[in-house]
Amino acid sequence: MIEEKIIEEKVIEEKVIEEKRNFPRRMQNEQVHVDILKASNEQIDNSVRYEGLMKDISHNGIRLHGKHPLEKDAILDLLVEFEADHAKYNLTGCVKWVTETTEHEFVAGLEINDSDNTDITKWHQKFS
Repeated sequence: MIEEKIIEEKVIEEKVIEEKRNFPRRMQNEQVHVDILKASNEQIDNSVRYEGLMKDISHNGIRLHGKHPLEKDAILDLLVEFEADHAKYNLTGCVKWVTETTEHEFVAGLEINDSDNTDITKWHQKFS
């Protein structure tokens, strides 16, 4: 009976996670640089740069992994650059979740917003 309840809770949890995603993720390893140019609810004097392999990216989302903590619900102005083709995208995103790793780094899930004066159309074309 306890085992059935644990399995049931896991299935419910997986369904909730699936329902939050409007677009499929692309699991790929691409070297990227993400500069946070401005944040709505925290002071950033100089741009903060996340560098590394992008493993989780989609039409409307990106996952960042780095040393700088981000606040949930912060609105960020981003410059995303892919090293392979030097493509750059000015985007605006909202921090949906943040977790700290055992190495005292941070992983954050961002939802990319449809904002004026950004490269959202080019981004959608790349990840549709």
